[in-house]
Amino acid sequence: MPSENLQIRSILVPVDFSGPSTKALKYAAAFAERFGAKLTLLHVVEPIGIPDFAATSPLMIESEKLVRSSEDKLRGWPNHCDIKSRFVEKTLVRTGKAFHEITEAARTLKVDLIIIATNGATGVKHLLLGSTTERVVRYAACPVFVVREQERDILRVE
Repeated sequence: MPSENLQIRSILVPVDFSGPSTKALKYAAAFAERFGAKLTLLHVVEPIGIPDFAATSPLMIESEKLVRSSEDKLRGWPNHCDIKSRFVEKTLVRTGKAFHEITEAARTLKVDLIIIATNGATGVKHLLLGSTTERVVRYAACPVFVVREQERDILRVE
């Protein structure tokens, strides 16, 4: 399909503040510039296991602080990564399982594309932790562009 027919207006970029997610954000900014799209940055805070009765427990309070801290950091992340703020439409922080929150955000926001990083975990680490990126690819209702940490970079800096 020629790029003239490809319409990408909204891109979801999951961010965990790592080097690979920074690389994915740079790819997303290049896509946004090329297609006139807007970016939504999403950070997912995985919940800490706490008893149901402990809504005011120290762990719950720490989780709320982590969400607020993540919101602040996410708002400044494009600037930190030298991404023009005009490309960023929204920043969101959600709490839950990362792959579920990413695919659900993509569905509810009706994004055209997810651009996500993978760190290339293999072996026991992959078996024990699973792969958020792999699950996003499997369950997302829209196309997913995966940016690998160790692959050659196709972005051209002019």
